[in-house]
Amino acid sequence: MPRRGFLFAAFLVFAGIGAGYAQEGARLSFERLGELQTGTYSTSTGVSFSLDRYGDKYLMRVAGEPEIYVLYVDGGTLGGRVLKYDSGATAIQVSGWGALTIYTDAQPSGLPAERTAGSTAPAVQPVSLSEMQGAAEDESEHLAYVRGLHIAFDADWSALSGDPELRALAFDAMQNAARGIDRFTANPAARQKMAARVGVIHLATGGKPTIDLVGKVLTVTFVPAHGFAGRASSHGIARALGQMFSIPTAG
Repeated sequence: MPRRGFLFAAFLVFAGIGAGYAQEGARLSFERLGELQTGTYSTSTGVSFSLDRYGDKYLMRVAGEPEIYVLYVDGGTLGGRVLKYDSGATAIQVSGWGALTIYTDAQPSGLPAERTAGSTAPAVQPVSLSEMQGAAEDESEHLAYVRGLHIAFDADWSALSGDPELRALAFDAMQNAARGIDRFTANPAARQKMAARVGVIHLATGGKPTIDLVGKVLTVTFVPAHGFAGRASSHGIARALGQMFSIPTAG
């Protein structure tokens, strides 16, 4: 079977964000980043989330959800900005005068949000090897129960056993991959493709986040040196799988 590798959309979309701007315009765009305050935000419907700076990006955590998203900054209209997932989909829009709107699966048309408190930037949490191996089994069982898929999660356990930092990042990447597969296979057509084509999800390090299908092994690559930005989000995984199997995937 031919080898098929896919880069995540962010590394194609965001690599050229500034290509169409003059140098001065790009400089002013980044100066305006200070207008977006970090902290905790809430909507009238009860959605609460936090935003924290992460270099020239932002980290977003939604209350009640385990995933930490890396959001990439793009220019908006009338001096506003758009914060996007690595899939290229819009997560948050900020108007030129500072009004903030978050877009969720439940409210794709957007929810206005207001800053309510400060926040503490998240960090990758330590995990033991046995905890990670147990989580790998749990993710496999979850996909079997919810989606009817029989997919195992695998990694170089011996390499992870002696490197706590690498193990923590691999654990984070594995959980995002599992959530991305769950997101992708909500579509029955996608579920059939995954069931027929994929039997193992293998976590590996590399120079860029990719997915690569060889036989029935889908390798999910992450970049330890890049921290949170070195692994794909569940949105990025779902979008890349959609591209791989030619099944349109939202978000």
